[in-house]
Amino acid sequence: TTTTTTTKLTTNNTNKRTYASQAKAVDALFKRPLPHKTQEQLIKSAQRFGPKRPGLIAVKAGMTCDWDEWGKRHPLTVLWIDDNQIVQVKTEENEGYSAVQVGSGYKKPKSVTKPELGHFIKAQVPIKRFLSEFRVTPPTMKMYKEDEEGDDDDDNNNLDVETVEIKGAREYKVGEELNANHFYAGQYVDVQGVTSGKGFAGPMKRWGFSGQPASHGNTKKHRAHGSIGQCQDPGRVFKGKKMAGQMGGRKRTVQNCFVYKIDSERNLVYVRGQVPGRKGSIVKVRDALRKRATVEELEAQIGQIGVTIAPKSSKDPYSAYNKD
Repeated sequence: TTTTTTTKLTTNNTNKRTYASQAKAVDALFKRPLPHKTQEQLIKSAQRFGPKRPGLIAVKAGMTCDWDEWGKRHPLTVLWIDDNQIVQVKTEENEGYSAVQVGSGYKKPKSVTKPELGHFIKAQVPIKRFLSEFRVTPPTMKMYKEDEEGDDDDDNNNLDVETVEIKGAREYKVGEELNANHFYAGQYVDVQGVTSGKGFAGPMKRWGFSGQPASHGNTKKHRAHGSIGQCQDPGRVFKGKKMAGQMGGRKRTVQNCFVYKIDSERNLVYVRGQVPGRKGSIVKVRDALRKRATVEELEAQIGQIGVTIAPKSSKDPYSAYNKD
């Protein structure tokens, strides 16, 4: 649904976009609209693939397994949604972009600074242990078009503002709670976390090198990576060379994790496979970027109470072994 308004946006010469102010932070500071093509691409993407929803902050509780109706075993990672609540809502009018700040966990008042304490008091929410920001799609987006009837004066730039309604998008309020039924069993999610730190590791463990021969003149170089030098040209070691070094402890994202089961009573999300981090680590769970659920599926599936399991697969996993 598209609604055209007669509002015109006039930007004077002091706020005029220049090549040196293309950064989003500067644009948000001066509350400048995005370039026309970029804003139009955002609207088309939201209409085609659906609006962006906020993610959740979860605690990796560990791994377990379950058997489906076919008798196939599925390794599952248990993610605990610990009191997720919206702490702040950012809008294009105030901050220059649309996002929500989600808080998780609990902290004592003596464990936070005075600015952080004031931030939670202003939002009238309990003190949260972790905060994370997620971009969202607002219910209405503004598309800026050049005014054909306007003059070509360099000092002023007249733009027609066209308001476009995004199907499936909604407004989020401060203090709103987000539970495990924010997702549904059968959809795909992206899980982001920090991998387990392994310390200083050699090339065989870090990169899977085969090592050098165990005998035939080899002395104390069995697990070494070997020569790293070049000739006189280029006369240096290229950056990114696979060598021994710090392993793990990096932010990584596992895409397209299948949500096998949702337990809304205990706020547990069961995803198939492994996710980054050790037990007790914090991960971010959001809708999959490459396998998005449609607006109709989200409206029909999310918000269910109790334990829900993904529907049975239509294909028999053991069909190749059945001789019948």
